[in-house]
Amino acid sequence: MKKHITALLLALAASLMPAWAAPFPERPVKMLVGFAAGGITDITARQVAENMSRSLGQPVVVENRAGAGGNIATSELARAQPDGYTIMLASPGQLVVNPLTQKSPGFDPKTQFSLVSLANESPFVLVVPANSKFKSVAEMVAWGKGNEGGLSFASPGLGTTMHIAGEMLQVMAGVKAVHVPYRGGAQATGDLVAGRVDFMIDSVGAVAPQIQAGQLKVLAVASGRKLPQFPEAPLLSSMYPGLEVSSWLGVVGPPGMPESVQRTLVRAVEQAVREPAYVQMLEKRGSVVAPAGPAAFATHLTKERERVERTVVKAGLRLD
Repeated sequence: MKKHITALLLALAASLMPAWAAPFPERPVKMLVGFAAGGITDITARQVAENMSRSLGQPVVVENRAGAGGNIATSELARAQPDGYTIMLASPGQLVVNPLTQKSPGFDPKTQFSLVSLANESPFVLVVPANSKFKSVAEMVAWGKGNEGGLSFASPGLGTTMHIAGEMLQVMAGVKAVHVPYRGGAQATGDLVAGRVDFMIDSVGAVAPQIQAGQLKVLAVASGRKLPQFPEAPLLSSMYPGLEVSSWLGVVGPPGMPESVQRTLVRAVEQAVREPAYVQMLEKRGSVVAPAGPAAFATHLTKERERVERTVVKAGLRLD
């Protein structure tokens, strides 16, 4: 009789334990994506999720929550249980730009997320139409200063990294340019190729097909290091110190995730981004695997926020 009572008490205690006290994971993990299916964030998320599934021994299922520049998905993650079963592949807009340019994004990126690991980093380039009259950034800036309101730049939308990059150039170069936001990257690139706008600062992967086809030309590299595929292109930071722009994606979880769960997810992401197929996919887009782990992610975010905040304050940029 005593054995039966003991067994009953143990079973009851186990049922009252929090879900994350059990070995993680015991069921599928949901990965939120704040943008529509088919975009670069979604494509990356599905590859990372597939690779993580093999490491975790459970499916990692991508769920798209598009809208509000990624805020819908980010707000959902902030409210999720911190058990590791809801994570998100986050973009710079969600964790850096939106909180700095919107009064009420619906979350605090500094306190409401558990950092897991960066998944990749994509260098940016400044491109112009192949038949552009500008042969260098200095020439373009000089023309813009002499023709106020005549210079224009494209982006896939308000608050995107490409938009912020254009604002950074204006602030640091002391030139005015009209921002022309589009509903997506394809439309922005298409109008740039057609010469309807003067320039765009975008990731190598996004504009590589047009560069290779001779429709766009690279005037400068916006990331912090020279790119072997464009050896003659100067760094923007050599002309305007501090002007460095890159895109990145990283895995985050809700606030307060137990360390054991976080460690398991960190290992899964680290293994996922080292798989050859994933690395090859990045290389084709001109991207690279970023430093792994929450510490490197935190350092990266701090630098990104400081750099973007300087631009936002100087430009008086609000996206509400």
